Amino acid sequence: MYLTEPRLTDIVKKQFLYKLNAYTGVFSSLLIMQLIGLFFGFNTGGGSSGSESLTINWRSLSGDMAVIFTLFWAFSTGILITTLAYRNDAFSFVSTRLSHHVSSFLFLLVMSCIAGITAPLASSVIKLISLFQHNAVFIETSGLFASPVDFFIRIATAVIYTILFAGFGYVIGSLIQLSKLVIPFLVIGLFILPLFNISGTGFIEYMVIFFGFETSLLIFLVKVLITVLVLFAISVAITNKTEVRK
Repeated sequence: MYLTEPRLTDIVKKQFLYKLNAYTGVFSSLLIMQLIGLFFGFNTGGGSSGSESLTINWRSLSGDMAVIFTLFWAFSTGILITTLAYRNDAFSFVSTRLSHHVSSFLFLLVMSCIAGITAPLASSVIKLISLFQHNAVFIETSGLFASPVDFFIRIATAVIYTILFAGFGYVIGSLIQLSKLVIPFLVIGLFILPLFNISGTGFIEYMVIFFGFETSLLIFLVKVLITVLVLFAISVAITNKTEVRK
């Protein structure tokens, strides 16, 4: 028995700070994905119409693509940090499986908040660039000054969705730890079976209805928090008997 025993909170704090400093590639990949989203946001549509004396050229711009690519980034990052190379980093500390999971969860939470805040701001970048390129007139737009409430609700929604996708990615990555055979079953269950509509409504469609059709931000937040906590508990349970390094 030791005179001073390491506390879980201290271990988690050290691992969390280490991951913030070490996983710089996650920040780089986020930037790249959002830049790709910006590029596609400039090419969502357009056209022209008019008469003999007047011609109107219009172009549709959207910041939604940056959000979509950010959600894909969150999902893939959740899977990535469960891989062997990232799990072996925990071996550098006196740690337990629980402390490793908690620090990884906190890391995903912070990164998801950063990504969720920056993704909706992409629409402002698109509008700014368009103003410098053309004498643009925006027919419909929402921003901090035009509609501050809607602007902050959009950011909050993006943050919550990013956390949700990161949680799904993390639990899928934990399942893959058990066996690589999980991958084809996941592909079949999530993407192939819904195409045949065997059970009436597929899992993905249920998720879209459960989360996407919610009109109350507070209830939506509660749904996501409960879902993420359940996903986290599943990840801890299915990897509880595995070694930190194997």
